[in-house]
Amino acid sequence: MSELDQLVGNEPAVVDSCTPMRYSFLRRVFFCARERWWSKRRGAPVFFTGSSLILSVAQLLSGFVMVRYVAPREMGLWASVNLALTYSFFALAGVQNGLGRELPYYLGANNEPMARRLAATTLFYTAGCCLLALFAGAGAIAFSIWKHADPKLTYAVAAITFLIIFKFYQNYLFLTFRSKNSFIDLARVQMWQGALMFVALPLLFLSYDGMLLRAVLVAGLGLYLMHRARPMSILPSWSTDSFFLLLKTGIPIFATDYISSCAGTFDKVALLKVAGIEQVGFYALALGVFSAFQVVPQSISHYVYPRMSHHYGRTNNPRVLWGMAWKTSLIVVGSMIPIAVVGWWLLPTGVKFLFPKYVAGTHAAEIALFTAVAYGATQCINALLSLKAWSHLIAYQFSYAGLLAVGPFVGVRLFSSPLDGVAYGMLGANLFGAILALGITFAATHRKSGNILAGDPAAPWSSAKSEAEIDKVPIVR
Repeated sequence: MSELDQLVGNEPAVVDSCTPMRYSFLRRVFFCARERWWSKRRGAPVFFTGSSLILSVAQLLSGFVMVRYVAPREMGLWASVNLALTYSFFALAGVQNGLGRELPYYLGANNEPMARRLAATTLFYTAGCCLLALFAGAGAIAFSIWKHADPKLTYAVAAITFLIIFKFYQNYLFLTFRSKNSFIDLARVQMWQGALMFVALPLLFLSYDGMLLRAVLVAGLGLYLMHRARPMSILPSWSTDSFFLLLKTGIPIFATDYISSCAGTFDKVALLKVAGIEQVGFYALALGVFSAFQVVPQSISHYVYPRMSHHYGRTNNPRVLWGMAWKTSLIVVGSMIPIAVVGWWLLPTGVKFLFPKYVAGTHAAEIALFTAVAYGATQCINALLSLKAWSHLIAYQFSYAGLLAVGPFVGVRLFSSPLDGVAYGMLGANLFGAILALGITFAATHRKSGNILAGDPAAPWSSAKSEAEIDKVPIVR
């Protein structure tokens, strides 16, 4: 055989040996990359954020179908009754807020018995609040029947009573999802909740009554799924010392957050005062868009906040939280802006053809998209809760509440349309709120303080000594 024939004959053998090597190398790179990005460390936040987006889309589409089959006046009635859900959280007195901070903190400090004791006490108190809401709702229903009130109002009171009870227990369960594994379970629950919203859409064909029934059924089934997936199976029990620790931590968080939550209802209050209940019904389109879009920042916040407390409990370094805080705001805003732009472009055509009754509220709904983006930038404020930086938290929440309370009334005076004026007022309030949140969070995480664990020296309820001593107190069943 000639030398040339030998070279040609050997060429395929060289190619055959190299190709598997290249393929094997690429395959290893692919599997390493997949393992890196879909490990529990990275897969949990990705999966949880994805499920939150699906839930957000489900809520948004549900809101669109709702306004298609429910009259504006009935939507206004339901939106007004829904204010009771916000005000009902006053009964919880900050106990759940305290658990939201202390549970991941003690888990991060490897003190699981203390964490379980706090969770059991919170569950006991939450059960009492659920019973209180049940009796109050029953009394309100009896009073409305005795006064021969509009049956639609009576049905709404009954529905909101169930929703308040479900929300109380759901909030407690949400606070117990704190590890990466549990967030994966919670993401699955959110996927099922989104599916339930789609499956229950035909109930909206029944108009107002179907809307109320659907709200109760979806909330109840979603709560059942979350209960089944709960990461901490704990019986309710009482510990007085744990309760007081939860109050000391939770009251400042609850009080400031409750004030801003109540101030957040002033857009509806302004419309009721200036334009009447029908305009509140038109505004329901904007409320639905904002509420659905809020799911994204709130879900990311629910994941990041316990991680902040966990890291702080492990490192006791406040500056670590600043990096987590501004990155969270950046990620939230970056992910929401493209959706808001697409929504701004699609809303006018979609509302005109699908929901002609609500055309008057189209521009307000467009503005609400970017209001939600600005609200997303305020999620960095969770670092203040992990730090127990009470003076900074109070300064931010009172300033933000003032912006939310004043903004809608200023907007009504500046714009000829009350709907657009209220929407622009809320947008301005949230933009200024985002700037305040970043500035105050930076100041709190870079302040010079000796004993961070003790909290803000200006707050008498902050005590490192009480947190150390309380661990020795036995739980009472």
